[in-house]
Amino acid sequence: MKSIKILSVIAISVITGCSFFAQTSTQANPAISTAYSNEEIAQMIEKHKRSHTHDVMPSAELQQKFTTDFPKAYDIEWETDGNIYEVEFDIKTRDYKAYYDSKGNLLMIVQEIYRSELPAIVKNAAENKYPKYHFEDIDKISQGTDVFYKIEMERTFSDSEVKLLIKADGSIQKEKIDW
Repeated sequence: MKSIKILSVIAISVITGCSFFAQTSTQANPAISTAYSNEEIAQMIEKHKRSHTHDVMPSAELQQKFTTDFPKAYDIEWETDGNIYEVEFDIKTRDYKAYYDSKGNLLMIVQEIYRSELPAIVKNAAENKYPKYHFEDIDKISQGTDVFYKIEMERTFSDSEVKLLIKADGSIQKEKIDW
């Protein structure tokens, strides 16, 4: 009877510890604004990426919105093209980027993730398409209501690299091979 009580206490401790670790090791991302459609957000971000950006100190309102969205962020750097604000930052050991419009609407979040965090359908799509490659860098992209995974894979013993953009449903959206 005594050993059952000890095992119960150990089991509860393990479950509680795992639950605590799961809550503290991941950050729930803030909600993306619904002020724009997915297509509008994609166009705005694409235009921003093609433009000439410069370092900027955002308005106090935008800084407050960012601080509310990402309270644990540090090493923060802001850039803008005048319409979209791009902020690079870290949380714990992860790299992030967030994109805001001038009104403070959060448009997109790019978060560095580990291979173990990839949904199985996305991981399988990449491995099935490139079975002799291994994962290098992985980003989770939340843009509007869409979620994508930007995956860089390298071929073992080769300089060959592939970059994939895979939707959360496992469909490959873009593919680029560098030899």
